[in-house]
Amino acid sequence: MAVMKPLVITLMALNVLSGCALLSSGQPPPEVQLSNVEPAGREGLEQRFMISLRILNHSSTPLNISGLSYSLNLEGHKLISGVAGGLQPIPAHSQVAIKVPASTNLISGLKIIGAFMEKSKQSVDFELETRLSMGWWRMPVTVIESGSLDLSQ
Repeated sequence: MAVMKPLVITLMALNVLSGCALLSSGQPPPEVQLSNVEPAGREGLEQRFMISLRILNHSSTPLNISGLSYSLNLEGHKLISGVAGGLQPIPAHSQVAIKVPASTNLISGLKIIGAFMEKSKQSVDFELETRLSMGWWRMPVTVIESGSLDLSQ
């Protein structure tokens, strides 16, 4: 048992350092873009979707993504979330389009409708937060895309 404690501490330190090495390696971070949202049926109070994401690897090395989790927020309220695993590596200087399942529930939808009714806005603020898992021993990389959607068009 006394041998396990130093081993666990060493492994935890390596995990933190490997995550920092990825971020400080001089390589540009990956980019994740929301491409499309398609309805995929309903189950009870839950609406299901297929989300199309485009992952861009700007670096000179392959991006070994083992999985990802994401959430799409509108006007500060979480609307859609999901996870995906078993992803293929993304070659250097390339991009890959993937489709991942997502879901929302009735309560989230009602909160967003209420927020829209309170404010008669011509645009909607959004935020797509994606956490990319780069392997079992590295800390995930968080990528955030945010902006505003013009509803008048």
